[in-house]
Amino acid sequence: MPTIISDPCLETVKGKRVVIADVDETICESCQLISDEMVSTISNLIVRGYEFAFISGTGIKSLQKMISSKLKKKHHILATTGTNYTEMKENNAKEIYNQSLKNEEKEEIFLAFNKLINNFKIKSMTTKEDQLQDRDSQITLSAIGRHAPSELKSKYDPDGEIRQTWVSFLKIYLGEKYDVKIGGTTSVDVTKKGLDKEWGIRTFLNHHNISPEEVIFFGDKLYPGGNDAPASNIVDCISVKNPLETLRRLKELFPQSLN
Repeated sequence: MPTIISDPCLETVKGKRVVIADVDETICESCQLISDEMVSTISNLIVRGYEFAFISGTGIKSLQKMISSKLKKKHHILATTGTNYTEMKENNAKEIYNQSLKNEEKEEIFLAFNKLINNFKIKSMTTKEDQLQDRDSQITLSAIGRHAPSELKSKYDPDGEIRQTWVSFLKIYLGEKYDVKIGGTTSVDVTKKGLDKEWGIRTFLNHHNISPEEVIFFGDKLYPGGNDAPASNIVDCISVKNPLETLRRLKELFPQSLN
């Protein structure tokens, strides 16, 4: 059975050849570029034969900017909770699959989100478009704006209590037709039913004929109700608090893979 590990050791990654990681607050700060040190560490893993994939509720273009603009070794971007899989190699992007929402589904979701925004008087610090985003296979509300200052986003709803109320409100209008989940630091994500990170990881692994036993996942929201928690239904997971801890764990757990 897959497990969530808070204090991993070398035995934890024995037999693992694929690393999958959440992005915001796991690989890099929310909406920020991946650090040079993280790029170097991951690049060394890839050169030595490890596959590396990133899964996030963030859209493909933003992830390409945050990750792929600096990481030039071959890697996999599982955008919008894995519903959009794009393979990256140097500056070349190859879309493998994309589970787009239909126009009528988007309209239904936008209507529910606008009711939420008006009812709870949720104000963006940036723009309306930055607050409520069409990510094609996912609609996302970033409460005060995706590109609001990181320090303000981290303080907005750290325990997810506010957004849990919003999730309950949205389900009144959307019913059981969609999955409504707490996302990154201030976000709520809506996708087609069943398209969570477990689905995203499972679909990626099936596409490449990879066994779940060969995979280790890193995430900062593996607690019950967190958007990384579904990953623990299929692969072993390492719980981290921030990108610095992820970097430290990668260096501790894969010392044979680093210069």
